[in-house]
Parts: sequence; C-alpha cells; structure tokens
Amino acid sequence: MKAENRNSMLVWAIMVLAVMNISTILTVVYHKFQSDKAENVTIVDTKQAEADSEKFSGRYFRDQLNLNNDQMEKFKAINPTFRPKARNITLELANQRKEMLAEMAAIQSDTSRLNVLSDSIGRLHSDLKKLSYRYYLGIKSICDPEQQRKLEQIFSEMFSNDSPMGSSGKGGQKGWQGGRRFSN
Repeated sequence: MKAENRNSMLVWAIMVLAVMNISTILTVVYHKFQSDKAENVTIVDTKQAEADSEKFSGRYFRDQLNLNNDQMEKFKAINPTFRPKARNITLELANQRKEMLAEMAAIQSDTSRLNVLSDSIGRLHSDLKKLSYRYYLGIKSICDPEQQRKLEQIFSEMFSNDSPMGSSGKGGQKGWQGGRRFSN
C-alpha cells in the first residue's frame, strides 16, 4: 500500500511540475512576443523622427521656400536650437510610448503607472508643440508673404499627420460614417 501511495504522489508531482513548466514556457514566449511588438513600435517612431528630421532640415527649407543668403543666415540661427530639442523630445516620446505599451501588455497592468506615463506623454507632446510653434514663428519672421504661404503648407502637413487616435482615416477629423460624409 505504501508503494502505491508513493507512486501516486510521484505521478501527481510530475503532473504539477509539467503544468508549471508549460505555463513558464508560455509566459516567456508571450512576454518575448510583447517585447518584440513594443520594440517595433519604437523602431517605427525612431525612423519617423529621423525622416521628419531630414525633411525639416535647412536644405529642405532653403529649397522649399527659396530662401536667399540673408534669410539662410537668419535661419541658421533659428534651426540649431530647434532640431536637437525636437529630436530629444521625439525620442523620449517613443520611449514613453514603448513603456506604456509594455505596461498595458503586462499580465497585471499597473493603472497608476499608466496614468503617470500618460501624463508624461502629454507633457512631452505639449513641449514639442510649443517648440514647434516657436520654430514656425521664427522662420515666418524671416519670410516674405509668398514664402509664408508655402511655410504654412509645409507645417500644415506636419500638423495634419499628428491627428489623435480615432480621427485618422478617410478625411481625418471629417470623415465617412455609415457611407455618408460628416463633419464635426
């Protein structure tokens, strides 16, 4: 009888260990998948920041606005203060979004941490918009009226690509609903 009890206990112990091993492996695979997904978001954000950085370089503005030498000298005083700050904020936004995604994907998400991350992202986004409008006004101040119209077109593209979640798609904030076009 003792041998049967011992064998039965060993079988149960093996079954419990097998279930624990399987759940551990599944947890590791799940977190690896979530980590890869978060890294892809950061890579996309970083690539977008670099693409925007190239697009809004001195050469880009010179060519798009047809800036003369005097305007380019003034632009060179404005541009170096904007670009590194904007790049740092953009990269920090990407990191914060990555952290937020990882926290949301966690088995037990910490809502207080998510609130802190949301607030931090909001502050960074606000800082970036303030930096952007100051940059815009600085460039605008060196442009003639025709260049100012072109500058507005350039920045409208940048700002239209920054629409909030849920308002993208056909028509941005104005769009299609139930097969009909509507506006706010």
